[in-house]
Amino acid sequence: MRGQSIIDSEPNFNETQADSQLTILVNDTLKLTKKTHFFSDFFLKKKKYKLAVKYLKKEINILKKLEKIDSYYHKSILRLGYFYFKIKDIKTAISIFYEASNLSIDMKRKGQALCFLGRCFYLKGDYSKSLNYYDKGINLLKIHGKPTSIIAHSLNASKNSNFTLDKKSISKSIEYLRLADSLIGKKPKTLDNKKLKIKINLLLANINSQKIINNFKKANYYYRIALLKASQINDIDISATILRNQGEYYLELKKDSTLYFLQKSLSFCDQLNFKDSRLTKANAYLDLSDYYYYKKKHDKALENSYLALDLFYTSNNHEFRKTYPDVLHEKNDRKYSSLLTYKFNLKSLIALIQTSDEKKKYINEAVLAIKNFDNLISVVLDNDTNSESLFRWRKDASEIYNYAAYIYFLKKDYQSAFKYIEKNKSFLLAQSIDNKNINKELPDSILQKDKNHKKQILDLEYKLIDNDQQSVKDSLFNFRFEYQKFKDSIRVVFPNYFKLKSKTDLISLDKVKQQLNKDQFIISYSIQNSEEENYVNTSIGLLISKNKTIPFAISNIDTLQKNLNLYRKLIAKPLNTKKEINKFNKVSHYLYQNLFPTKEIQKLIKGKQLTIIPDNQLQNIPFEAFITDTSSNSYLIEDNDISYAYSMSFSEINNNIERTQTKEFAGFAPINFENQKLTSLEYSEKEINTISDNLNGLSLTGNSVTKDSFFKNAADAKIIHLATHADVSKKPVVHFSKDSLNLHELYTYKNNADLVVLSACETNLGELKKGEGILNLARGFFYSGSKSVVSSLWKVNDVATTSLMTDFYTNLKDHQSKSEALNNAKRNYLKTHTLSEKSPYYWASFILIGDTAPTFKSDYTLYYVIGFFVLSLLFLFFFKKRG
Repeated sequence: MRGQSIIDSEPNFNETQADSQLTILVNDTLKLTKKTHFFSDFFLKKKKYKLAVKYLKKEINILKKLEKIDSYYHKSILRLGYFYFKIKDIKTAISIFYEASNLSIDMKRKGQALCFLGRCFYLKGDYSKSLNYYDKGINLLKIHGKPTSIIAHSLNASKNSNFTLDKKSISKSIEYLRLADSLIGKKPKTLDNKKLKIKINLLLANINSQKIINNFKKANYYYRIALLKASQINDIDISATILRNQGEYYLELKKDSTLYFLQKSLSFCDQLNFKDSRLTKANAYLDLSDYYYYKKKHDKALENSYLALDLFYTSNNHEFRKTYPDVLHEKNDRKYSSLLTYKFNLKSLIALIQTSDEKKKYINEAVLAIKNFDNLISVVLDNDTNSESLFRWRKDASEIYNYAAYIYFLKKDYQSAFKYIEKNKSFLLAQSIDNKNINKELPDSILQKDKNHKKQILDLEYKLIDNDQQSVKDSLFNFRFEYQKFKDSIRVVFPNYFKLKSKTDLISLDKVKQQLNKDQFIISYSIQNSEEENYVNTSIGLLISKNKTIPFAISNIDTLQKNLNLYRKLIAKPLNTKKEINKFNKVSHYLYQNLFPTKEIQKLIKGKQLTIIPDNQLQNIPFEAFITDTSSNSYLIEDNDISYAYSMSFSEINNNIERTQTKEFAGFAPINFENQKLTSLEYSEKEINTISDNLNGLSLTGNSVTKDSFFKNAADAKIIHLATHADVSKKPVVHFSKDSLNLHELYTYKNNADLVVLSACETNLGELKKGEGILNLARGFFYSGSKSVVSSLWKVNDVATTSLMTDFYTNLKDHQSKSEALNNAKRNYLKTHTLSEKSPYYWASFILIGDTAPTFKSDYTLYYVIGFFVLSLLFLFFFKKRG
């Protein structure tokens, strides 16, 4: 290497001396370029990466001035990204690697840059994005790269399958490992090659140990081979890693030998220096925390969680147990493992709170852990990640938010309990809606380009659900890459836009209470997922009125879950026999008593307007059909107007959007469908026409109802009404006469509706994303601009729906609130029907989500004029009498 002799002769060369030499050469560009290159290499060898960055940047600036944008320049940009990567400035490293991957001068460097992007996104916890970049980069390196580079990046890429947890990424990881294995054989047999073989066996063991495969025989075989080969070359470092991984697998299987493997791993770590053993040690302590929790040794579980956190957050061998500053969260290269550690930490603390005499001490420790975790999540969500990864982080964070709400419930700090319940409800949706308001900061041309990028990406993601073609994947990668470049360009020109974009605020409990009148109550739930192994029963609720906040605990979540499942099954069909009715009444009353668990709450809510903010398993049930009194079999709806909300923070943001409408109503009823699997909806034409007769607007029926006619006519309507078929699956869809509207298309469509009515089957059903809610058509219409949505929970009856909808719109036109209008329509149905036709199946499916205010406000102008006229006459009368 150039300058090697100087390095040997000047071991104490420092920054001041370097700057001095460069000053002398300031007028000799050629020598200056060589010297800056030498200094960057020199400080790289000394592992002084910040100085290496400084001099490499100087060299790159000189090359730019000389307009030497060649292969050497491409290599220099890649090196600069690597230097930033080494100093753990992942954000800057990503921007530099983007620049290097955007150049097409040296295709080997381009491939390496793409792989380094994969590595950066892996460390950020954006695993699907990481895999995309690795895939593209490795394909380039297969053509232009060296075996060493391909092997290293292939092994790193395969680690993503530990987190993406789907069959596609697992099969891709196995493909990478096979590629690496085939290339190792082509190199001379060295010690390094033996290490690579060990790593391949370890990664194969990890893949076979995943829940989605769980091949115990294969996993054990590969762990045994990896450990044997590691012992043959006396590699203590990798032996410690193998034992830790095997211990984690045995922990998932609840085997007592878990402890042996983890303790053996730690004993190997003790033979290594701190730097080499830090992450292996941290993960071993994390697994031990989970092991001791499973064994109900909660003090030991807590102790090991603290040991893990200290190691994840520090690069030095010392404790760091106070509040972790944001900068440490940013540099933490194991964010996902840290999240799991907070989870085990809080689980252990809650168990100790429930069983120990030192309740106050453990509550205070839990509060500190919650603050630390909150900082970590803020750092993660502030970074650019794709939707898959955001949902993944929200899912894992959801359980911790439930713990946080419960801790503050115990502290009797209901402001904070409410805050964490809100954080666990549709935050990404609220942020998306909030960002639409912020978009006004950008020019229309930029917004249109942004919309076009999103549309292309969403269309391709939709295709990939059922289509795994490489050509679709390549197109998706290219569009995502172009979109990233586009966003980077906006960031430079409009920096304030991105600062605003990540600042979505949550509404406070005090502000919520100020907005309520004496007849309005909100009930917000935080329900622990009972399907989670070794879950902690921390389910709570808050009843909120103008003057009171009443907290309550919900017990027996397993039993509650069973009753919820039975309730959903019974309610989605007519109750034709006395046995079915009695069974329904029993389960319905059980739910009422457990979700409104005290006599005080049941008494307070009677006759009030209820807004339900459901959570987890509660999101697919109608509270209206709860039996409140088994002697009279009265339904909750008979005494209460009921509506639903995703969260109060979402409602606050969504209700403040400006909406402009030019017509009252846009109704769509296809009636017949070219898709032969869909039955004709004979009553939907009557439904649309009856509603349209009372409202000023547009109604389309029959073959004229297409996706294009919907987009053309719905955007400026106050009310959008769809009387049609809908499907729920991985691809929620609304059917029109000749074509269909897919859920993802709503994300780039804009409406101004005060109310969207989805008079179709199961429009409120979809995939449940923990911490966010259900990805369904209702959510899609909110995203596209709606203030409120009426949607259905099961397959609706055509005749009953027409009756309900007719009454609903009559009530709306009579200036009733949306909530009153829908609930009165349901109550009227109950009054006018008997026997099995009174089954909730017929009337309880449709629920109102969002704003409850009247769509048509009363016009008091005439009354004001008459009043003014009367007052004027009285004034004249008294004036004349006085005169």
